[in-house]
Amino acid sequence: MLPAIPRRLFPMLAATPALAQPAPAPGPAGAGYRWRVMRNGTHIGSHEVSFSRRGADLLTLSEVVVTPRVLGVVVYRFEHRYMEVTREGRFVSVASRQNRNGRIVDVQAEATPRGVAIRGSEGERMLPAEAVPLSWWEPQRFGGAVPVFGTTTGRLMDLRWTREAIAGGGTRWRCAGEVDAVLDFSADGRWTAYQVTGDDGSTVMYERAG
Repeated sequence: MLPAIPRRLFPMLAATPALAQPAPAPGPAGAGYRWRVMRNGTHIGSHEVSFSRRGADLLTLSEVVVTPRVLGVVVYRFEHRYMEVTREGRFVSVASRQNRNGRIVDVQAEATPRGVAIRGSEGERMLPAEAVPLSWWEPQRFGGAVPVFGTTTGRLMDLRWTREAIAGGGTRWRCAGEVDAVLDFSADGRWTAYQVTGDDGSTVMYERAG
């Protein structure tokens, strides 16, 4: 992402027969998310998540674009686009492309009878059948109940989770380990806030863009 931030800012963003435990869909088709990415109070990019239906499948498109500027000149470019498919709340497949200052990394994952098959720049591997991608709008994947993998690496992630109640019946999740982040969800499961601390100590936050 930004200089001194890249590894932690978007591991997804971080994504992955029936595999994961079934869970409610993140919302009806069309009820997506639009965020402004803020670093230390400065607008540096956007993150949009949209949902659509294809028969029994729920398609989730996540698009991150971060282009910090100095004196109006773009000094760093990070783009991450991926499409995830779930069916009745179960992971089916994901296709991810990351562009970090011109370096392209593609990762694809697919649920198979033997497990989750990963193909990417680091080669091929097979993850446990219950593995799912780390998608920040899917809180039912948090807490360590299922193994999660990064959509820009295809590797299982070392994460530690804590959960607490917040006002209005919502939930706050804190993630530590490979990613240090805080996420809020409303009582009805909508993603309402995101904050992460970069390697350089800067604070990156999401603000609603619509």
